[in-house]
Parts: sequence; structure tokens; C-alpha cells
Amino acid sequence: MSAGAVWISRLACSHFRSYEGLDLRLPDGPLAFVGTNGAGKTNLLEAVSLFAPGRGLRGASAAEVARRDAAWGAGTASASPTTTTASASASDTASASSWAVSAAVETPLGTRQFGVGLETAGSKRVLRLDGKNASGATAFAELLPILWLTPDDDALWRGPAQDRRRFYDQLVAAFEPGHVGNGLAYAQVMRQRLKLLKEAAGKGTQPDDAWLDSLEESMARHGVALAAARRGLMRRLSERIIDGVGPFPGARLGFKPGLETALAETSALDVEDRFRQALRAARVKDGLIGQSTVGPHRSDLDIHHAGHGREAAQCSTGEQKALLLAVVLGHAQLLTSARRIKPILLLDEVAAHLDLARRAALLEALMPLGGQIWMTGTESVTFREISNEIALFSVHNGRVTQET
Repeated sequence: MSAGAVWISRLACSHFRSYEGLDLRLPDGPLAFVGTNGAGKTNLLEAVSLFAPGRGLRGASAAEVARRDAAWGAGTASASPTTTTASASASDTASASSWAVSAAVETPLGTRQFGVGLETAGSKRVLRLDGKNASGATAFAELLPILWLTPDDDALWRGPAQDRRRFYDQLVAAFEPGHVGNGLAYAQVMRQRLKLLKEAAGKGTQPDDAWLDSLEESMARHGVALAAARRGLMRRLSERIIDGVGPFPGARLGFKPGLETALAETSALDVEDRFRQALRAARVKDGLIGQSTVGPHRSDLDIHHAGHGREAAQCSTGEQKALLLAVVLGHAQLLTSARRIKPILLLDEVAAHLDLARRAALLEALMPLGGQIWMTGTESVTFREISNEIALFSVHNGRVTQET
């Protein structure tokens, strides 16, 4: 195994989505999961994505991913996320409210065991590393960076700003796992501030200025840290993709006016001061409308095609997909060179909106990365015509079998 290679050699699912029990052995390198729509291909990618910070590629809650089956009994023993195999007999004893996903992860320093699951209805998601409870949103991020693209991301450039922030923060978190903690802390304090303002506005009273000052101090500190991490990655990523990545076009990346652009003009301390002042000035407005109107939770990307200069939202569907792939591939290259870790890529229906030439070019760009790549599609020929180095798996009725 080459230095820095990290990959999943075994994936087990118990009562997860469409999988009652699954125990799958996997090779390193590119993988393709083929089946009809609704066969459970995306569920496999979602299972892997749960080892990344957050709720995975669908953003589902812990209860939503449990397999639904009227034949299961309630109140029976739950599946444990420490499990490394998920046999049918083990699945028969699990309750409909519990689920587990586990993986054997190969690293340069040996095999590590990852586990995530829900043990009982209403409980919180459990994370385990090498059989021991793990805490925090970044429990696995230092060992296993994961990036993904789904069909929903095809509309990223023309969709709402919150989708672009989510996408970009995923890239930042893979590069700096601590970014997730800053985001959670910022969101928690923002909710507390807004609650005080809404209550005061509803009662027609004056909120506690000292308490608000303290909350806004914390928001400014975490908010500027978020913006600084975003800007730090943007500088490096922009340089890498401005001239294109493989066959995919170059992109000019930046931010629309906000904390990120302010950091380019003055010091972080000055930006914090300005942000605190803006928060104080917005108190009455925020309380009345029930929203926090200023801050990095409203930031947006500024993306243009480097070739003809048009904003990404004004490009064709094919160009938008090509720009998206250029960003993801450029980030994977940057992550590999900077952190010396090759990320796992989850590419759901990645061939959509790409002609045969660009499909082949995509694999040519992916192969040098050397990491494990999970792809899905509806036809084997889509991948066979691109490369014979792709390990093909057939997905049907909750079963996954490798094709020869």
C-alpha cells in the first residue's frame, strides 16, 4: 500500500436503509456499483459518508436511516456499531429502530475499525473507533477524509447560497477537521442570541445587553475563524484549478462580500470588531424578523468559468457539471499533497450529463489520485467502456455481488 493511502476493505451494514444485513469485502482503487434506480446504490455511499463529520450525503437524522420493515419485532436486541460483520442471523434480532454501519479501514499504520449506529429508539448516534466510544463530529476525520458529489449537487451553482456553503464547508472540513467544531459552536451561540432577541421582541421588552454582548463576542470569534478557514482553502484551491484540472475547465473562485472578503483587507481582530458592531446594530431587526441577518452563515461563493468568464450559474448544464468536477478533483489533489492522505471519493451517478469522452477523461483524472473511489450508475457498460481497472458490483434487492 502506497504511503498515505487510506481505504475501506470491509463494509458491514445492519438494518440500514435497504440493507437488512450486508458484509462486503472491497479492493482499493475505483469501485462502481451498478443497478436500477432504487436498488440501494446511493445507500452504500451514504453509509460510508456517515464516517465524515455531519449527517452524511443526504443530511438524514439518525432515526431516518433505519430500515423500515413491518415484519421486525419491537423491543428486541439492538445492533451494535462495533460489529464488523452483519449476518442475516444477527439482523433477525435487531429492532426496527436500531441500525449499524461498520468498516475496516486500511491505513499506512494498520487496520482501524470504525463504527456508527443507533442503539435504541430516541438515542443519539453512537460513534466507535477500534471498539471504544468516540466523541465529537471529527472522530474519524483525521484518519479518513471523505468527499462526495450527488445528483443534487449538479444544480449547486444555480441553487441557493446555503447549498454552496454546505458544499464548500465540506471541502474545508476535509482539509481542516477543526472547521466543523467552529461551525457547530457558532451555530449554537447564534441560536441562543436569536432566542433572546425573539423573546424580547415578542414581549416588547429590552433584552439583556450584557448577555448579548457575551454571545456576540463568541459569535465574532467563531465566525471569523470560520471565514479564515474558508479563505485559507480558497487561496490554495484557486491556484490549483484556475488553469483547469485534466479535461475539465478552469474556474475562478472567490467569495461575495462578507467576512471572507473583509479578511483580505484588514486584520482578523479588526474584522471581529466590525462583526460585533454589525451584530449589535442588527439586534432589533433580527428579533423582529426572527433571523440572524449578518455573519458567515450567509456567505456565498463567487464562481466563474475561467475560459469565457461567465458566472457558473449562466453556464450550460454540462459546463456546470464540469466546473463542479474540476473543483472536487482539484481539492482531492490538494488534500493528497498537503495532508499526505488520499481521500475517499463518493461519486453518485457521476456520469450523468457527461458524454463518453468526458467520462473517460474523468477516470483518467481520478486514477492518478490513487485513492478509493466509489461510483454508482445504472449500466455496467458505462464503466466497462471507460476502464478495465474498475471493480464492478451489482446491486439488487438488498444484495451486492462483485461482477467478474
